[in-house]
Amino acid sequence: TTQRHHCWRRQQRLSFCGTINKLMIFAVIFVGRTGMWANLLLANFIVGYAASFSSHSFTLTTHQPSRLISSLTAQTLQIRGGSNEEQSDNINSTASVADESDDDNSSDSENEMQSLRKQWSTSTPAVPSIEYPFRDTILRQVDTLPDLDDSIDKHTMSAPEPHTKTKAIILMDGFCPYHGRYIAKAAHHIYGAAVIHVLSDFCTRYLYQVEKQTEHLSSRMPDLSNGDEVAAWMSLLPSSLDICGLYCESDSGLEDAENLGVALGIYPRCHDGVNTARRDKFTMNDVVSKAEMDVVKQKSCQTLEEAEQFAKELGLNDDDASDATKGDESNSPLVVVKPHRGVASDDVYLCSSMQSLREAFSKIHSSPVFGSSTAAKHQSVLVQEFASGTEYAIDVVCRDGDRKVAALWKYDKRSVNGAPFVYFMTQLIPAANNDDEGPSKDVEEAVCNYVFNALEALDIRWGLSHVEVIVTRNAEAGSIQVRLVEVNCRQHNTDFMPLTNACVGYNALDMVLAAYLGENDESSSSHEYPEETVHLRLPWDSLPALPTTRAHGAIIHFVSHVSGKISRINYEVFDQMEELPSVMDMHVYPHFLDGGNEIEKTVDIRSDTGWAHVMNDDEEEFQRDVARLIELQKEMFDVEE
Repeated sequence: TTQRHHCWRRQQRLSFCGTINKLMIFAVIFVGRTGMWANLLLANFIVGYAASFSSHSFTLTTHQPSRLISSLTAQTLQIRGGSNEEQSDNINSTASVADESDDDNSSDSENEMQSLRKQWSTSTPAVPSIEYPFRDTILRQVDTLPDLDDSIDKHTMSAPEPHTKTKAIILMDGFCPYHGRYIAKAAHHIYGAAVIHVLSDFCTRYLYQVEKQTEHLSSRMPDLSNGDEVAAWMSLLPSSLDICGLYCESDSGLEDAENLGVALGIYPRCHDGVNTARRDKFTMNDVVSKAEMDVVKQKSCQTLEEAEQFAKELGLNDDDASDATKGDESNSPLVVVKPHRGVASDDVYLCSSMQSLREAFSKIHSSPVFGSSTAAKHQSVLVQEFASGTEYAIDVVCRDGDRKVAALWKYDKRSVNGAPFVYFMTQLIPAANNDDEGPSKDVEEAVCNYVFNALEALDIRWGLSHVEVIVTRNAEAGSIQVRLVEVNCRQHNTDFMPLTNACVGYNALDMVLAAYLGENDESSSSHEYPEETVHLRLPWDSLPALPTTRAHGAIIHFVSHVSGKISRINYEVFDQMEELPSVMDMHVYPHFLDGGNEIEKTVDIRSDTGWAHVMNDDEEEFQRDVARLIELQKEMFDVEE
């Protein structure tokens, strides 16, 4: 995921107090809530917006001198594996994946990775990088995480006494301040837990080879093919630590996280083990289909000839009309061409002709696999039926098979700039209808039930999943069909916490902490939870399976409608945007605030220019502000003729 931090409102004339006043208008929505939930909401509400100025300055501290103090470098990874110089070769219609050169390249890459591991093991052994909770500290009553910064002497961090048990969570690739680093901070302060930081092979190799860094090497995961190295790494874990879970922030580290959990022996107690169907999109749909659930028609194609034949079966036109591989949707049947493993719509193509299919297949076949530490190449290409309908995203947290929705999102994608599906809005909607009735109630229930069943089919019993589905509604027949797009065993890759905290009352990451570190019948009786933060801990059993919302909220994606060299940044347009009553926060990426820089028309989530968080308890005003925000985006920038 690309984390580019810039808040337009922090550089302009808005005041911190003005932001507080605007937010507190919406606090009235929750006045009726009392007890723990009222305290929790107030705390999270402030953490989400008023204290968001502090959330981007979280830092990791540890007693390990070689621990990576991250600056989000690895969180902005764009490469899929291998070096930037690697390019996909054009292939002909009879090319087979079993090409000897591909096998040789894969073997060479594997040998290179093994060579690097041996080199690192000799110079810098892999060791657990452990952050302990704060001990022997007098804390005043606090309501938010930033408050804790003022009440804690950070020199009091120390290992627990040998006779006590301290809960711990393993955090892989925890770079983002509002994802992994939030989990680390909250685990310490709210749950009194230790955090064991570790880097995936992919991030370790990237930082070493591309960024030329070495200070992170000791924080890498042990070589799981070397039993002695794994045993040595585990021997450095204090016996007082009770590992209660493993959380991976990055897509590229998911396979490593599965393998590491098994190697450390936490599967199946608090880990899901290894299952390639959770990462391979073809296998994923195949498994869900075998569970008698609706999925799109699909085929894994090793040759272009196979892809063309399957596309014909799906009804794709056999003409060679010249259109972009991500071109506009037409009336003719469409097919989707994508890699088996990817992220953020990377190399996903909507094809309306055989020519566009051939171009897409050529770009994907033999290209590097996303997140592969050994620079593996795609040896087959996934061709799928195009499913028309409305796309939803569901964030679900599991605790030993007990599944609960954290947030339900509805995507607003539109055809613009020659691209068929450009993100305009990601809207937070209730998973359980607030009025128990309404036209969307059946859809919400169908989506959530489908997702729960899909997670069961994939044997996902622990942690956070971000699931995307397509809903097709037949009004005449009165039927609803839900089909899987993909399951991602990680968080929604956006700063979702401010919106969900305010609109739902809590967020997915706090649910993850409750699932792994919260009290349960099998928890370590000697673990000491901080008394001062009891009101910040979510009681898992009290959380609903399907949450409601108490305000309308959404993320508005800033779409560029121009291409060229920026000649003028229209600040007055940004002023109009931030003055809209529903706008809570607004970010414009730094690159686009420097005149003379290049800008491209937005065609996907990676080419947008910023975003705004909008929230309002008045639906009419909310919709009006959203429409105005989208209209103003056309005027944000001028470019040279």
